[in-house]
Amino acid sequence: MLTFLKRHLPILFILLAGITLIAALFNPGYFASHDGIFHIYRTEEALNMLKLGEFPLRWAGNFDQGFGIPLFTFIYPLPYYLTSVLSYVTGSIWAVKLLTLFAYLLGGVGVYYLFQNKKNNFYLPLTLSLIYLMTPYQFLNIFVRGAMGEVLALGLIPWVLVSFKHLASTAKLRWYHPLPLGLLLIAHNFLGILFAVFLVGYLIFSKSNKKHAFISLLLSFGLAAFFIVPMVTQKGDLYSTLHPDLNFRYDQHFVKFNQFFYGKWDYWYSMPPDKEDGMTFQLGVAQIALAVAGLLYTLYLLISKKKVSALQIYLLVAYLGSLFLMHAKSSFIWEMIPLLKSIQFPWRFLFMPAILTPLLAGPFLSSFSTKKFFPLILIGILALNFVNVRNYRRPIKFFDLTEYTDLYRLYYNKTSTTFRSEILPRWNVLNERYKSDELLINSGNMTLDSLVFNPLHISFTLNNKPDPSVSRVTLLRNYYPAWQLIMDGKTKIPLNPTDEGMITFEPPQGVHSYVLQMGSTTIELVSNMISLISLIGLVVIWRKSN
Repeated sequence: MLTFLKRHLPILFILLAGITLIAALFNPGYFASHDGIFHIYRTEEALNMLKLGEFPLRWAGNFDQGFGIPLFTFIYPLPYYLTSVLSYVTGSIWAVKLLTLFAYLLGGVGVYYLFQNKKNNFYLPLTLSLIYLMTPYQFLNIFVRGAMGEVLALGLIPWVLVSFKHLASTAKLRWYHPLPLGLLLIAHNFLGILFAVFLVGYLIFSKSNKKHAFISLLLSFGLAAFFIVPMVTQKGDLYSTLHPDLNFRYDQHFVKFNQFFYGKWDYWYSMPPDKEDGMTFQLGVAQIALAVAGLLYTLYLLISKKKVSALQIYLLVAYLGSLFLMHAKSSFIWEMIPLLKSIQFPWRFLFMPAILTPLLAGPFLSSFSTKKFFPLILIGILALNFVNVRNYRRPIKFFDLTEYTDLYRLYYNKTSTTFRSEILPRWNVLNERYKSDELLINSGNMTLDSLVFNPLHISFTLNNKPDPSVSRVTLLRNYYPAWQLIMDGKTKIPLNPTDEGMITFEPPQGVHSYVLQMGSTTIELVSNMISLISLIGLVVIWRKSN
């Protein structure tokens, strides 16, 4: 037991420090944040859809007043797979809290293993781990924004690098190497794809088996294809794609250069340039000091013509490039790359300095690792960091039961994001609709004999009597191409959207039974198959390695 504790003492210290840093999370009740309540709704809806047999998660049938929206087709699903299952035991509030805690600690432990090696004592990886955990953007995501997807992404990013580090050291592809990146891609679509772009350059310039590394990269995308491919290729099916001005505009949320150094810690929102921001975008005092030291150290090696790796130069360029992309001067790049526009907030790139700071500072600090005063330097850095974030480790307030109930009812089953239009199918109207008790509206001489329904399925029998007028049935569900209508168990009936975006069809005369169910588009089916094949590929790799 003592041997185990001694060997894993740094990990235990990281876990204890991490729990202490966000201990406010354990207060009873739920706390105020930008998106926190939406994670509660999505968790509960994910559990409802899984209970109805939907897998993979795509459609949220209870949202938009029960008309349904393709939420999990376009919003990162991994957090909700995890919290929905966990909520079955703990309830939705504690499920969200526990996943937030787990993801936060996971990132800290990942950074430790990323820098741990036989040459280093435990001081350096432990310090860089705590620097990562005390990055102001971590607390901004947890206590101000309530951005659970980004918290989980920041927890997985170090493990992506650990995975490729291990792959390079063993020179053999294992089944688990593609998993961290595959999980990252479905933990947060924006951060996952952006980090994958950075990772391509990282692998090119690092000393690794390029063949195995890029096979692992492809397998990761294959595992995440069930989400990534429909999310990208079917984006034109969203109302917000046709009307981008109804959503957040990237050009209203650039960061001023001085805001990287200081910004008042507050709990409001990012604002347009003519108004004062209500949240901070600071990098952190210790983080800036370490990044500058790492940058100067790299430049010193270059000027003095000493040995410096291409990877270190790449990290330097990536760090400066990420800062530039958050500034308004980079707007011409945002205009040229459509993917960037969908990110909405340029300051989301703050996740890059968070991981690049320890990567840049590592070689600089290692150069002092044999000095007797080295531990004192690290203690000073951590003390400076803690002083910087001492007041950032709590939310603005916790709701009492009445306040939480009122907030919960405010958006319940209406929307899952700030704007209803963001995940609304493009055939819909912007004005919110309220569904009546009826599920079908007919405009002909028809009678309804039976009806069974849930958010993903409606089965009914119609007797369409001879009538000189055109008969039409409207189903009170949001139209989406994945819906399928089968008549008498064998005939597929074409569906069309009404002017308000609901489902309509023309039934033939006579008595027929119909089943409307949420299925999959062709793209979704192909994407599912790609993920399944990739998963089989991991099994094959596992069998060959045993």
